[in-house]
Amino acid sequence: MALAAAFVALAGLATLFATPGASRAAGEFTDQFLNDPAVIETGKAVWNKRCKFCHGKTAYPGKAPRLDPSRYNPEFVFDRVTNGFKGMPSLKGEFNEDQRRAVTAYIMSGEFSN
Repeated sequence: MALAAAFVALAGLATLFATPGASRAAGEFTDQFLNDPAVIETGKAVWNKRCKFCHGKTAYPGKAPRLDPSRYNPEFVFDRVTNGFKGMPSLKGEFNEDQRRAVTAYIMSGEFSN
């Protein structure tokens, strides 16, 4: 029984790695998604709820770097938002994947300002 369960789990992993685009976060930052006004508005709400206090204009100086989206790609931003980095905490426990993807779209958008 345990052997059968292990086989099923391994088969699922093989399918995950064999399926192009299986990782929802990687490769799904299409131009359509990144320019969707509803997505950007959701991302702006996430930014205003959590991110602006460290990265925004009114943040305490030196608390966190100002963001320069021209230096990033969406996958990089999503990874940092999801997993954190150095002093920045992971936000995956606070925001669901769609919210983290939306804040990524907002940061990458022309509407973003920090």
